[in-house]
Amino acid sequence: MSGGEPLVLARGLGLRRGGRSLLNEIDFALRPGERWVLWGANGAGKTSLARVLAGLRQPDAGELHFAPELSPPLPLLFQDPDAQLAAATVRDEVALGARGPDEPFIMDADEGPAGRRLAAALADFRLEHLSRRNPHSLSGGEKRRLGLAALSVLECPVMILDEPELHLDDPSWRAVRERLDAWHAAGEGRRCLLEITRSAERVPNADGLAVMHEGRLIAAGPPRRIYESLRGGDLPLPRIELWEPEPVPAPSACLPLPDEPPLLEARELRLDRPGGGEPVLRSVDLDLHPGERLLLTGENGSGKSSLLLLLADLADADAGALIRRPGLITELAFQDPERLCFAETVGEEVAHGLRRSDLDADKVDERARSALRSLGLDPERFVARDPFTLSAGELRRLALACVMAPRPDLLILDEPAAALDEEGRARLRESLESWPGALLWADCRPPAGFEGFFHRRLELAGGALSETVRWEEDVEPLK
Repeated sequence: MSGGEPLVLARGLGLRRGGRSLLNEIDFALRPGERWVLWGANGAGKTSLARVLAGLRQPDAGELHFAPELSPPLPLLFQDPDAQLAAATVRDEVALGARGPDEPFIMDADEGPAGRRLAAALADFRLEHLSRRNPHSLSGGEKRRLGLAALSVLECPVMILDEPELHLDDPSWRAVRERLDAWHAAGEGRRCLLEITRSAERVPNADGLAVMHEGRLIAAGPPRRIYESLRGGDLPLPRIELWEPEPVPAPSACLPLPDEPPLLEARELRLDRPGGGEPVLRSVDLDLHPGERLLLTGENGSGKSSLLLLLADLADADAGALIRRPGLITELAFQDPERLCFAETVGEEVAHGLRRSDLDADKVDERARSALRSLGLDPERFVARDPFTLSAGELRRLALACVMAPRPDLLILDEPAAALDEEGRARLRESLESWPGALLWADCRPPAGFEGFFHRRLELAGGALSETVRWEEDVEPLK
C-alpha cells in the first residue's frame, strides 16, 4: 500500500440512529495514492461510513481527522443520484465544481482552465450531447455519469463513491472504470479513491479491501489476503473469478411456456420526446404470455423505463395500441423505490396494497409477512422499522415485497437487483423461480446470478425492440 500521513483518519467511530447502532468502533485511514474497495451486505453500514468519512455526518463517538489541505465535506457520490443534483442543465451541474474559487464564471466550454475542465468532463463521461438537458430528465445511468463528472472536476485529492456501477450499462461502466483509474493516476500518488462496490473486477487492482458486517469493520488489508480469509464464510460477498479455483455450476434453464394467448400485446407503440427530437419509442411491438419470464435490456437512455410505464398502464403512448387481457392485474417496481415509500413502518408499507383487495386483516398481515420473509427481511426485525432507516438494498427488497405481495398476473421490475448483495439476489431468484404469473424484467445489462432464468431477451435500441435470445421452439409446452 501507499504510505504518507493519512488524508482522512478515523478512530473508534460510532454512529447511532433511532436507537440503532449503525457504526461500532471503526478504525480506518485513507492515505495518498491508495485505492480502497469497501464490501459488505445490505445494511452493514457502508453508506453510513462513507457519509461520516466525507464529513457529511457527525459521528456520535470516536475521532475523525482530516489533513490540513482538505476542506470537508469531501466529494461523495450518493447512491441516489437525484439527491445531489442542483443545476438546471447538465452543463451547469458540472460547471458548479469546475470553477475554482478565484476563477471567473464559465461562459463557454474550452474557455480558460475552468472551461477546459468542464469540456473534458463532459467528453470523458459522454455527456456532451446531453449538456442542455435538465438533469432530472435523464435516465438512471445518465444521471450516474453526470454525478461522476461533477465530482471529477473538483480540486480534491479524495473521492468516495457509493456503488458507482448502479444503473450503468456495460459500455458505460467500462468507460467509467477507465476514467476513475485515470483520475487516480493523474494525481501522481497524491489522490485517494474509496469505492463501495459489488463489482468484483475493481478488487484485484485495488490497494486495499475493507469488509463491513453489522456496523463493524471486520477486515481490512491487501485484497487477495482479505478475500481468501473470508471466502467460504457466511458473508454474502461477490465472487472474484480470477481467484476462484472452481467454476460455479450453471443454473438449470427455466421451464417451457404454456401454449396460451398473450396477456398483453403492444402494437406500433410510439412515445414522443418532450420538446421534440427523435421519439423515445418508435413502432414497438411486443407480446407477453402467461408464465413468461422476459428480460428487456438496453443502454442508458434507450427508453426502457418509459416503455415499462406504458405497459403498466401508468402513462399514455402518443400512437399505437396496447391490448390487455380483461381483468389483467399488473404491478410495477420502479427503479428508485425510496421515492415511493410513504408509510411509517415497513409492515404498513407492504400491507397498503393488500388492503385494496378483499382479504381480511389476518390474511393481509400473513401475506405481508410472507412477502418480506421470502426476500430475506425477517418480519420480527423489520415490520416495525421506519422504511427510511433502511439501507438501499433493504429498501429494494421492501419495494419488491410490496409489488409481489398482491400476487399480480404481470410483475414488471425496473432493475430490481440493483443495490442487492449476493444473498439478496439469491433470495430474489428463489422467490421468482416459483412465481406463477408473467414477469418482465428491465435492466441495462443481463443480471448476474440469473443465467438460465429467462425464456427470452429483447433489446431496446433506437426506440425499437429486437429479439436477441428466443426460448427453445422444439420443447413441448406445459399443459
